[in-house]
Amino acid sequence: MRARVEYVSLEVYEPFALKPEGAAGRVTARGACYWRCPPEDGEVVNLPVIVDPDGAPWGDAARYMLSRLEGVLDPSPRTQESIAGDLLDFRRWLLEQQVDYLEIPERPRRRPTYRYRHYLDQQIKAGAIVVATARRRMGSVQNFYRWMQLDGRKFPYPLWIETAYEHWASNSMGRSYWRSGVTTDLTRSFRIPKGDLINERGIEDGGRLRPLSKEEQQGVLMALKAISCTEMTLAFLLALTTGARLQTVFTLRADSFEEPARSGANVFRIKVGSGTLVDTKYGRNVVLELPAWLHERCRIYLRSPRRRTRVARGLNEKKSAREQYLFLSRSGRPYYASRVEAEVGGLGTYPRGNAVTQFIRQQLKPKMLSLGYDFDFRFHDLRATFGMNLLLAQLREIQADGEVGGDKIFRVLDYIRVRMGHGSIKTTEGYLKYKDGAVRRLEIQNDYERYLSSLVKDSWGWHDLEN
Repeated sequence: MRARVEYVSLEVYEPFALKPEGAAGRVTARGACYWRCPPEDGEVVNLPVIVDPDGAPWGDAARYMLSRLEGVLDPSPRTQESIAGDLLDFRRWLLEQQVDYLEIPERPRRRPTYRYRHYLDQQIKAGAIVVATARRRMGSVQNFYRWMQLDGRKFPYPLWIETAYEHWASNSMGRSYWRSGVTTDLTRSFRIPKGDLINERGIEDGGRLRPLSKEEQQGVLMALKAISCTEMTLAFLLALTTGARLQTVFTLRADSFEEPARSGANVFRIKVGSGTLVDTKYGRNVVLELPAWLHERCRIYLRSPRRRTRVARGLNEKKSAREQYLFLSRSGRPYYASRVEAEVGGLGTYPRGNAVTQFIRQQLKPKMLSLGYDFDFRFHDLRATFGMNLLLAQLREIQADGEVGGDKIFRVLDYIRVRMGHGSIKTTEGYLKYKDGAVRRLEIQNDYERYLSSLVKDSWGWHDLEN
């Protein structure tokens, strides 16, 4: 068994020096007594705790995660979860390499921070993680060490070298501002080479994504049809036709599929993000435009005996029928617990799409291979595939009208930015640059294949290859 993350439910409340009306009792903390509000007025926070293989919690990490709740009125479960995930990766590495995170030797390369940085470098080169992930994990480890130092832990040698910086930067709206801060030699080493946001490996859009070709999309759909898992088939189609991320697709609710699309309408619009029960990245408000035919198939599934059986087995009996997730696993659990679900509590360890990843690895890819399709992909690549399909469709439309101008291209990119919920037009531009690069690589490959073909014809003739 490996180190893992488990959740502890904590009741968070505001302490009062003077007795408030309806106080539930007194508590003692740090040598002082406080009055507390009744339990029903408190808030339950599910604290992620890293547990070692022997079942013991990692004490320093648990105290660090607890310290992050101090003075925070509305702690974000996702942020806590992300940090815990980063520290879990660090803890597993420590245990596998038998490294003591508190032992800081004189030689810098032997210090745990630099050794972990080297490990992340190797992960990047192997294609296991992207630069953004490495930076985030290293940053979480640095903040953990910073907290230990503030908490009184003394280390004999520096854990990294800090450098102050100041430079002009621009936000997603194009406005410039003076930016200053501190960087370290640990995170500076994870550099994205110039022009590498868009290369043959994919597009940087919340992770390195690779749009699937038309043939690859066909392979995925044929495998889904052969497997005949209704939930996964509909979920994959939703991602392919709307560009929604995994967390959005699997937190869609029943109420969005109660009513049919308007007669004659080609699309059905669903608002997701902040103010709804459906998650999006950073809570951005996005309007999903579902094809009417797909929305109708989801409505049919909503009323099916298969889904009713899953709802009956579920742990969400307190939810109204309209608030239920559209997709539930065979045991009645959500595939992905929404932010609202995590805040309320009650699911223990919160699903984060692991069942979807297992489905791809254990069922979908083997079936694709048996059908003659051998390529690697992730659910998130469906988002990039939607973006590329949408871009190509839009470009075909404006090309049909005549000359493609800069203004028309900008309008196309802005339309795609809104459809995909990008915070910056630079992310959307990545799709256009990837498309140009992909076309150019195809031209080069075709030229090379024609060259080889001419050599074969001149030397042997095609009849030699047929014998």
